[in-house]
Amino acid sequence: NKKLNRFISENLQSGGVTKDQYFLMCELMGTDPNPDEIPLEYNDLDYECQLALKVFNLLPDNIEGIGGTWLGKNFSGLGTFIDIYEIDDKQQFMELLTVLITATAEHHRRQQKQQNAKKSKGRR
Repeated sequence: NKKLNRFISENLQSGGVTKDQYFLMCELMGTDPNPDEIPLEYNDLDYECQLALKVFNLLPDNIEGIGGTWLGKNFSGLGTFIDIYEIDDKQQFMELLTVLITATAEHHRRQQKQQNAKKSKGRR
């Protein structure tokens, strides 16, 4: 889902600029908003993507104790959420959840790599 991937990218990498902030920046810089650059917000996603994002955020993270490494999500409550939100198309839901998990894992890997690089620079 292209919108979901773009939403994830905008919110993980850039810290999530809102539409209002984007329009204000365009106004201050005297430029016209580019429709391809207008940030996506939660309500811009279709219902299935919103649902996957909601459940993703409800599932607890698995964090490695000493280094704080993100290991993924704890799926022990997933069946309960599928029942509560009456998710019928479980295959599509799991595909969307996988997109979220993959993007989040990549984001945490990049963060860890940057932190390790800073630590090794400090030791020199």
